[in-house]
Amino acid sequence: MFKKIIYHLIIVVVLSLTIKWVVDRIEDKNPIIKAISEIRFSDLYFSINNNLKPSSEIFIIDIGDKDPLKSREEIANFIEEINSKYKPKIIGVDVYFNSKYKDAPINSKLISALSNENVIKMFKIDQTKGKDNKYQIYADYSVLPALGKDSIFSREGQDGYTFGLGDPSDHTCVRYFKPVLELQVQKNKNNVKYHHFSKLIAKKYLEKSDKKFSSNINFDHKMMINYNIDFSKNRIDIGDSTRYNELKDKIVLIGVNTYKNGKPHYNDDVHFTPRNKNYIGRSEKDCYGIEILGTIVSNLINPNDALSYSPNFVYWLNKILFLIIYIGILYLFITLNESFIFFKILSQTLGVLFLVLISIASIYYTKNYIDLSFSILMMFISAELVEVIEELLQRLPNYHKKLSQKFPIFFTKITKVSQNLSKSKATND
Repeated sequence: MFKKIIYHLIIVVVLSLTIKWVVDRIEDKNPIIKAISEIRFSDLYFSINNNLKPSSEIFIIDIGDKDPLKSREEIANFIEEINSKYKPKIIGVDVYFNSKYKDAPINSKLISALSNENVIKMFKIDQTKGKDNKYQIYADYSVLPALGKDSIFSREGQDGYTFGLGDPSDHTCVRYFKPVLELQVQKNKNNVKYHHFSKLIAKKYLEKSDKKFSSNINFDHKMMINYNIDFSKNRIDIGDSTRYNELKDKIVLIGVNTYKNGKPHYNDDVHFTPRNKNYIGRSEKDCYGIEILGTIVSNLINPNDALSYSPNFVYWLNKILFLIIYIGILYLFITLNESFIFFKILSQTLGVLFLVLISIASIYYTKNYIDLSFSILMMFISAELVEVIEELLQRLPNYHKKLSQKFPIFFTKITKVSQNLSKSKATND
């Protein structure tokens, strides 16, 4: 039995490494493999959870999809008006102003509005090749010269990157964000830390409320997003001045957020999230980027909503569970023989249900994000894999003898360990 387990595990490791090598090279080119790799059974928690709460601190201002110059003018006028009358604590502008559209008076007015102390803007991180053919990374504000590539250093804490959500065209599901991005701006120079747009907004809001981030929040690695906020009642059209009074002392986020019949009306900055009802085979994107940013802010200023996530723990937990599952299935195959098919189906069904419930329960009860999708997938295929490998071993003539000749020291140790285990068992009996 012990030898058989060793042989199976060797073949499983070789197959796993081979499959991983192949998948890593064709994943981006094969939409089916890419879709399968995106499946996370823990998404079930968000797709079936209807207990969303309205945000009491965050409002979203929908700018729609208008003429860019008209939109710039509306944003500038809006910021000046609410700052003079209602003074929100923070205004976050999630808009990239394309350099194609130039109008000096409008841009000047917009620059003035964006320069307010309580305004935090987004930027893209880009790179340009200098005269020495070396690339320099900089913060790209496009057409706004007063907020150009050098301002990220002079206005630290006022500008944050948002590309951590990923490119919507990649069809990826937004489950996490990177609070801090550390990049080498110039060769042979110290790395520069860029902070996420939502992190800066949350930090400034807490400071103005005489509060700090919870000590339980770890910004050193990617953080999972807890999609538990509903912004439907906190969505205000930028032209609806009758509701501006609601923005006093609040967090105000400006961006595209137009819905029609409960779905995003425009395709600009729309993403897949775990709340998508079709968690497998997603076809329609379900959430604007501005709402994802707002959800992150809410998670950070309300520490009870933040999800804990340890990538290394989840990785090794899945690997250990896979070994337990595989060895358990192999044991059933050897001992049950003709009854194996029945118990295989039974164990797979119960095992999958158990692992899915564990993933969901860990989020609901402990706020720990533990995704067991890899273990669940292995539960599906382990039985078939056991049968295939066992058939392969049976077809290889004298496979033990051949392997022993190639790896004499290794198999001698295995034999001794197996004999010692047999003697120990006989003694105990």
